[in-house]
Amino acid sequence: MMNKTSLLIAAMFCTAAPQIAAAELTLLNPGVQDSVPSRLNADAPKRAGTMETEALRYSWRLDDAAALSAVAEPQVTRSKEYWDTRSAAEMASGIDLPTTSPGAIVRLSPVAGASAKALEARRVILSKDGQSYSNGSGMQALADSDELSKGAASFAEGSSVFRIDPALGHGNFKLQLPQATGDTIVHVFEPQSLWQLELKSDRIAYAAGGKIRIDTWLRNEQTSVGVDEITGLIVSPDGQTREFNFRANKDGGYSAEIQADFVASDSPALFEIHAFASAKDKQTRVLRDARAAFAFAAPGARFAGGARSAALKSAQSISVELDVEVARASRYQVGGVLYGSFKDGSLRPIAMAQSAMLMQPGVQSITLEYSAESLANTKAGAPFEVRDLQLVDQANMGLQEQRVRALVFDAAD
Repeated sequence: MMNKTSLLIAAMFCTAAPQIAAAELTLLNPGVQDSVPSRLNADAPKRAGTMETEALRYSWRLDDAAALSAVAEPQVTRSKEYWDTRSAAEMASGIDLPTTSPGAIVRLSPVAGASAKALEARRVILSKDGQSYSNGSGMQALADSDELSKGAASFAEGSSVFRIDPALGHGNFKLQLPQATGDTIVHVFEPQSLWQLELKSDRIAYAAGGKIRIDTWLRNEQTSVGVDEITGLIVSPDGQTREFNFRANKDGGYSAEIQADFVASDSPALFEIHAFASAKDKQTRVLRDARAAFAFAAPGARFAGGARSAALKSAQSISVELDVEVARASRYQVGGVLYGSFKDGSLRPIAMAQSAMLMQPGVQSITLEYSAESLANTKAGAPFEVRDLQLVDQANMGLQEQRVRALVFDAAD
């Protein structure tokens, strides 16, 4: 198989300009932040047959003073809440509801298709330290299904929400709901609590064959606290689940590494990471659940590797033609940022280009064109670099490959 990446420097509209000799180049070796597939998947996405067929190329100027990040940094999820699913029998006899701060907000939602009746907040019976509260007592800001349906937020049909009266303090409550006729999701949010579970993945997108690293910390204010139990779960958009275990770290947190060998979904929705932690705070249990999301793809294409370059003496634009190894036919999109060298020795972004086209199995080429308009009046010169090079399957918007630094080259005048 021929692995070539062609770099052409040419005027976009000047076809008669004289060429100079070609020079051989290579893509830079992958770095630790790069996402490079170790294998390809030939299974065609369901939407591949309905994609646009016309090839597109465009580019635009970038602010050379802007600080760009090639790899988006995953956000840390911080949770002061927990969830549980309980049967009708458990709800009728009463469930424990531990809290770590006054004014906890409780939401009750019937599992879809499991309960024939709406869950009314005024039917909830709370008890604490031998005292019972019913018919809305011990609660504030009650909202049942009718009120919730009029709000902007989306709630499951039949849900109810209430705040435990802050005057009752915090600690161990018991909650009963005799009217429940099916499984109920119990959600507890403690906005005033000092306890929170933090969760972070090392990337926002993964490819099959790689590894997913997940880190989590249970904190009381800023102090990391050991847990009695911590477990994890990954859920795909189409219902695949994968349980995993955390290991303790020296910094007081916990981490896990999971093989990214899921079955890719045709849904554009994201995979979800769930972490569940339990600890002890004096006489009260601390329960926290946190969620994070990531994209996942089983790549059907990748950059082929090698490179060659050519230039036109009158060139006012720069074209980068990339060879792509394709295992499954689809419409693929390539994007990359062109960096140029300035007199002060700095390398700064000058233009962005994207291209998309249908590609068949085999080694195909696709071209990024940095137009004369996007490069006009730039004070940058050689050497140039292409950074943040991305290959995406438009059938499912799955990231196939990403290179933080992809190519370094000179250009002839």
